[in-house]
Formats: sequence, structure tokens, C-alpha cells
Amino acid sequence: MTTLTVSPQQQQATAATYKQTSIYKHLDLLEHLIDDAVGVYKYKFINADEFLDVLDKARARLPEELKEAGDVLQRRDEILGESQRRSEQIIATARRQAENMLHESELLKAVQAEVERIRKQVVSEVEQMRREALAEAEKIRLEAEEHAAATREGADHYAESVLTRIDTDLQNLGQRLVESQTIVRNGQRLLGQVKRHPGAPVLNAASAAASVTGLNSPLLGANPQQ
Repeated sequence: MTTLTVSPQQQQATAATYKQTSIYKHLDLLEHLIDDAVGVYKYKFINADEFLDVLDKARARLPEELKEAGDVLQRRDEILGESQRRSEQIIATARRQAENMLHESELLKAVQAEVERIRKQVVSEVEQMRREALAEAEKIRLEAEEHAAATREGADHYAESVLTRIDTDLQNLGQRLVESQTIVRNGQRLLGQVKRHPGAPVLNAASAAASVTGLNSPLLGANPQQ
């Protein structure tokens, strides 16, 4: 509990309040009567009636002044008590405010720390996702290149086999064409011989044609003399 002390200025103000009461005024009058009295050294002649009159008035005012002084003292105690309570309330309020500010400061620090932790976590996760995305993209690229290479290789093999087959077919077709032309020419030659020699035996012509073309036909005779 905080103790409230009374300053010298407050004590002087309280004494000034007491001096403003009538009892002090009567005492001041008695002092003036003594100061103004005529005498030698410390012995003075004063007006006894005036002195007693002032003293009686002071004595008559004494109970009331004591009551007023008591009221003033009580009021002073009430003021001091109220001041004491007020000061304790101010101190308690200030302490609570300081504790709240400290708590808010600690809470702010905790929030800032949590925000920083979340920020770092997000940055780390984004970086991890970026690395994974790059790795996946590289994997897809390599697979695409491998697939393209395999497709090209297969296409090359297929094209080569097709071209080889076409070349073979063309060679066979050329050979057959040559053979067909040979047969046609031989046939034409034999037909001309038959026309020139109507009486030639057909069997000999057929044998001659077969020997030239490799074909056997009963309709062709022997190869006639050119």
C-alpha cells in the first residue's frame, strides 16, 4: 500500500486556515494590547478591562473554534484519504496499463514472429513447388524426346522397309516388263515368219518360240529362218 505524505506547503496552508478563525483574531488582539502597553523593560501597564474582555470573547469562541478545527482536521483526513485512494487508483490503473502494454507488445512480437514463420514457410513451399515443377517439366521433355526419337527411328525403319519393298517390286516389275517385251517381240517376229511362210509347220514354230521365251504353246510353230 502506498503512503501519502503531506508536504510543507500543505501544512502551511492548513495553518493559514486556522489563523483565519476568530480565536486567532482574539489572541492577536491580546498580543497587540501587550505590545502597545506602556511600561519599563519587561513590565508594562495594560488596560485590564480590555484584556479581560478580549480574553472572555476568546474563551467564548474556544468551543466553536475547537469544533471547527476538528471539522477541518476531519475534512483534512477525508481529503488525505481520498487523495490516498485516488493515488492508489491512479497507480493501479497505470500498472494495469503498463501490463496491458507489455502484454500487447509481447502479443505483437508473437504475431510478428508467426507472420515471419508463415512467410518463410510459404517461400520454402513455393521454392519446393518450383523445383518439382522444373523437374517434372524436364522429365516430360526427356520422355518426349525419347518418344520422338523412337517414333523417328520406327518411322525411318518403316520407310526404309517400304522403300526396299517398292524397289524390289519395281525391279520385279522391270524384269517382267523386259520379259514381256521380249515375248512380244519374239511373238511378232514369229508371226511375221508365219505370214511369210504359210506352209511352215506350226509345231516347229512353237518349239522355236518356246526355246526363245521359255513358253510352250501348241499354237506357235517352229522358229523360221530369218
